[in-house]
Amino acid sequence: MSQRKIAVNRVYFPYFENQDRYLILYGSAGSGKSVFAAQKLIARLVGEKGHRFLAIRKVANTLRSSVYQLLIDTIDSFDIRKEFTINKSEMRITHDATGNEILMGGLDDVEKLKSITGITSVWIEEATELKADDFDQIDLRLRGETPHYKQIILSFNPIDERHWLKERFFDNDVDGCSILKTTYRDN
Repeated sequence: MSQRKIAVNRVYFPYFENQDRYLILYGSAGSGKSVFAAQKLIARLVGEKGHRFLAIRKVANTLRSSVYQLLIDTIDSFDIRKEFTINKSEMRITHDATGNEILMGGLDDVEKLKSITGITSVWIEEATELKADDFDQIDLRLRGETPHYKQIILSFNPIDERHWLKERFFDNDVDGCSILKTTYRDN
């Protein structure tokens, strides 16, 4: 894929190479934040070795029609489907050449996440659905030495002034955190 050009919305392009621990993508519906998160994960999946990504939503049964399908659509838009093994029943996507994979997970049962090891990055779609304790468990899973940077991408629509995400990431200066706000005009 390194020879292939992919279309990334101009507003997101500087964040394609972002290596901060936390990458916050928030804004209105239709702003392209989820598409960009999927593009970044797939590009890393095929361009780097040694990855096991975790894509999360609060409720597991919402993953198939949202995150999982968007990742497959992104692979198709890059015209690289033949490079992948897609396990529909487990909602697992594996890049055959690198052995990298993306696992899907719901936080219906946080205990299930504790058994997943070797996670190198996480995408949390609709992060506002999570409780602070859920996020803390995910953050704990992302540890250990890996050849590439570890990142948690949080994507969500605008939040309530009292939401824990606002207090944690917007009201405080967090080291290793980049925040991008977009609107439908950016898409």
